[in-house]
Amino acid sequence: MSTYTTTGLPTVDAYDVNKYIVSPLFMGGDWMSYMDVLPDIKGKTVIDNFGKLTGKTKGFNGGAAFAGATAAIGSGVTIDPARMEIEVQFQANLLFGKIKGQLMRSNVDYDNIEGSVVKQALLEIISKGATRDFNQQMWMSGAHISDDFVGNYDGLFVACKNAAATGLTSANIGATDNVAFATGDGIKVFQALYDNASPELLDAEGRVFFVSGNIADDYQKTLEANGYAAAGYGALVDGAKMSFRGIPIEVRRDWDAHMSAVPASKVPFQSTGNNAEDYAAMLTCRNAFVVGTDFSSTQVEQWYSLDNKAYRFRVSYMTGCALTNSDLAITLTPDAIVSA
Repeated sequence: MSTYTTTGLPTVDAYDVNKYIVSPLFMGGDWMSYMDVLPDIKGKTVIDNFGKLTGKTKGFNGGAAFAGATAAIGSGVTIDPARMEIEVQFQANLLFGKIKGQLMRSNVDYDNIEGSVVKQALLEIISKGATRDFNQQMWMSGAHISDDFVGNYDGLFVACKNAAATGLTSANIGATDNVAFATGDGIKVFQALYDNASPELLDAEGRVFFVSGNIADDYQKTLEANGYAAAGYGALVDGAKMSFRGIPIEVRRDWDAHMSAVPASKVPFQSTGNNAEDYAAMLTCRNAFVVGTDFSSTQVEQWYSLDNKAYRFRVSYMTGCALTNSDLAITLTPDAIVSA
């Protein structure tokens, strides 16, 4: 008689989840390197940040108190984090095959391995799905959206609206309402963002464009068609990163996938029924946004479901974001960003 065991996986604790899932979400990745991460957000928190000082420097007065500070800079900027959770299920007869494949790619003998190696492989598999979800939610989430996936907290686009950052609409690039992105509009997007950006943003360090893939592809076609050897040809042949006026372009193709599925219910800047509008862009700079979490509050549960013959893992963590200075971001969306 054969016996099937349900205890073949190593125990996962909060330390493991922080190391392999939560920390990579907030500390790794391309676009997160532009964010200022606060790792110990316990609840609604005022961001202690100087936006800009104007008229605060006074002449020295030796006989009286200094009275230059008339307002608390940044006192209105807060992060109100939400607790999120991820639950993943693996069918028992498939999970070990996935882990074996992961270990073989790491050149590990899967017939003679230690529990820590299996644990790492398992958590890396979970992390891939968690990262995709996190990327979409952090950018596109808005509390007013009815879709549960992106309706739990205000993401980066809505944070711009909440901070009264400058927002452009499709009218700025010549498109009419509820019309798909048109050929030749890519370079117009970058031009509109640049022309409407504040002097503080144009002078800031670490400036960057974040754009959906359809905008980037159309811009590259314009470069190729007009014979821009340094940008167009170089990007074709060498795979070099594109830029506009010296500002690097970060392409978010996960936005395309997310916005292609009924955009009006899944993104924070859509009007009802305007599903043809599937593009977005932002010009900002390094550390303009604060993204908060709390590593100490991470929780993890794992169990084997006998009814479903499946391993289940549940991870919860805190997250939230805020724009510290409304001068340091400008967005372009098909419709104006609606307030959450």
